[in-house]
Amino acid sequence: MARQQGVSGVAAIALGLGIALAVVVDLGAPRGDGGSPTLTAQRAAAADGLAGRMEAQIAAGAPGVALALEEQAKPDQRRSAAVSAAHAHAQFELGDAPAALHTVRTALRICEVTLGCSYGERAQLARLDTVIGAVVDAGIVDPKASPARVSEALQGLLRPAAFAR
Repeated sequence: MARQQGVSGVAAIALGLGIALAVVVDLGAPRGDGGSPTLTAQRAAAADGLAGRMEAQIAAGAPGVALALEEQAKPDQRRSAAVSAAHAHAQFELGDAPAALHTVRTALRICEVTLGCSYGERAQLARLDTVIGAVVDAGIVDPKASPARVSEALQGLLRPAAFAR
């Protein structure tokens, strides 16, 4: 029963974050550049750009590798809303929801000030702000340690809106 609640909590997080990519990491396979695991799923190999590679690693269950990819990237590759979103997603998966929320809100402020983000990038960050904000507002620091509480915190986001008539 506890395992099932954990799975449903993770499913709620995945649904809330809009994650649809599942990737497999073959830890026994040859290592790629820098000693990081080689991804065996074709989508991960075809991931476009730094943010795509980071999200593929997160989906593969390796958020720490995603942050390492970002750290090793050139500074000009790191300056995007998509990379900030992937960074926040990795922080969330590593159990630091408040830091993830701070990353998202900083990226949103940068988008507002510079007017350098597309509508899609702003929407992605706004979605993360809503989802991670609900988790943090519920007093949850490590979402992995409290999947039932995360699921509870996200239930309000999943209910249909009631409109006044």
